[in-house]
Amino acid sequence: MNLLDAPLLFQILTAILSCIVFIKKRTFFLGLLSLFLVVTFVVELTGAYLSSIGGHNFLVYHLYLFFENTLIFLLYYKLIYDKKYLIISYFLLAVIFVLWCLIFFSQKYFRSTIIVGAFNVGMLVFLYLRELLLSEKIINYKKILPFWVSVGFLIFYLSTIPFFSFWNYMRDRELFPILDFLIILMNLIISFGLIWSNKGEESY
Repeated sequence: MNLLDAPLLFQILTAILSCIVFIKKRTFFLGLLSLFLVVTFVVELTGAYLSSIGGHNFLVYHLYLFFENTLIFLLYYKLIYDKKYLIISYFLLAVIFVLWCLIFFSQKYFRSTIIVGAFNVGMLVFLYLRELLLSEKIINYKKILPFWVSVGFLIFYLSTIPFFSFWNYMRDRELFPILDFLIILMNLIISFGLIWSNKGEESY
């Protein structure tokens, strides 16, 4: 496997761009987003390297699941002002952590953790977009970074639900390029948001 394939290239470029914008604006959201993008790239690079030398990368992605779901929840916790709607997300997050612990005993729970995590991301994104639509900020949505991050997350995470739900059918049909395309698309959208929002003075 080529360690410098397209998804990894887009991931590192987006991570670097995010760090550059963070240095300029230094907001809570940008800090967490930059951390998320950098760690995600490091994990994917490590996984690709271990795979290229015939090593096992399962533990790397297992540990990453905990980080990924926790950080995305924190990203949206501050954005969503009406906390009462987060009760479903709290429940899903608890389920995710239980499944994550069960993975130590059986790897069969790995896909279930990914699927529930994707549902939780979708829930958080919809809650944020709902509040955005009901606020005056929607007028300048093009310059609001969380909006573009949410669009990228929505496209990627919701698309992974059917992919991993039908894993036994999908894995034998050379459909992995679909995931690569989704990763590239998500990073393109986030990068666009970073560039466009950098022109405005929105705080997030």
